[in-house]
Amino acid sequence: MHLTAICLRNLTHRKLRTSLCIFGVAIATCFIIAVGATTSRYVEIITEMNTFFRGKIVVAPRGAIVIQGFPIGGGPFPQDTTIYNISKMDGVEKVVPMIVDFGFELGGNPTIMPVNVTIGLPVKEMSLILGSATLKGQMPNSTSEVVVGCSIADQYGISVGLKINIKGKEFRVCGILEGPSALLIRSIIMSLEEAQDVLKYPMMINMAVVDSKEGVVQDEIASEIENKISYVMALTDEERNILTKPIIDFVESWKIAVQAILLSLSMVLTAIVGIMSVSERRRDFATLDAIGAGSSHIFRIILLENSLIGFVGSMLGIVFGVIVAAFLASFYTAIPIGQFLSSIFVIVQPFYMVEVMVLVIASCCAGGIIPAINASKIRISEILKAEY
Repeated sequence: MHLTAICLRNLTHRKLRTSLCIFGVAIATCFIIAVGATTSRYVEIITEMNTFFRGKIVVAPRGAIVIQGFPIGGGPFPQDTTIYNISKMDGVEKVVPMIVDFGFELGGNPTIMPVNVTIGLPVKEMSLILGSATLKGQMPNSTSEVVVGCSIADQYGISVGLKINIKGKEFRVCGILEGPSALLIRSIIMSLEEAQDVLKYPMMINMAVVDSKEGVVQDEIASEIENKISYVMALTDEERNILTKPIIDFVESWKIAVQAILLSLSMVLTAIVGIMSVSERRRDFATLDAIGAGSSHIFRIILLENSLIGFVGSMLGIVFGVIVAAFLASFYTAIPIGQFLSSIFVIVQPFYMVEVMVLVIASCCAGGIIPAINASKIRISEILKAEY
């Protein structure tokens, strides 16, 4: 307690410098949290999409960007001809035509990032997309019924049994999806025919899911599909993971680079402030030496001061970083910020907050090592010679 009291007195004695140092650490922490949390969430969403269509072949337009089985871009292709040709191939058990559209928004325009995901597939095959999600209500019994994700339902005040209007067409909400999947809770799932009508893709699809017969090598079926149908590509589980890995690696590398730069800046900032503080307090440290305080005692004072700066700065930075992360998520998806704040620990996980706090405090301590070494070497004889 005595050591802590000395550190607090020293820090509060130079309020402006301490405040500016804490503010700098807080800004660095804020950016680490905001960038790290959003990129981690992005990677998590991509990774969880791998749970869909596991063990199946996904057929997508040639040239499209495929993220774990869901095509983005590339344009639609003919439904009947494609499904007929694939279903006639040896080893194919079943083919499910689908249409997936990212960025469609109820009553608005598409935004930079996907807002809602419109998924259309045959009514009898809708269980294919549900995965581990919980359905409140029931599956559609007709083409005029749709299932919506709970996030969309909360945003627009939708409940089971309510009728909604999508681009001039009226649908009855028969079920609401709840679960951990960020894709499904922002999805509008409807029959394939209605999705084609709403999205203006008559008799067209942009993906198909192929189920192979037992014992058949999927690579052979995928190769045959690509050889016989020139405008599509057929991807197995392994191929989809290979396509997605560079995206995940790039995002993770970006996150690590940002963290490293900002932590280094925090360390340099605290080191500079520490060196200035030691220079101004040479007499204080000489006095401690005169009354018998050991070098380790002085060393601990400097490190504890830096730790306190790192702790306070990281706490403030985490608070601001959480708010910024929610704001960024809302800005790029047009989803009300209140929905993100109510589930903020999903975006910024508590373990990540603790991890960042520890890294920031450790960086501040590392920045205080040089000033601490200099302070521990100060002796009363040297001060007397310098002064007199």
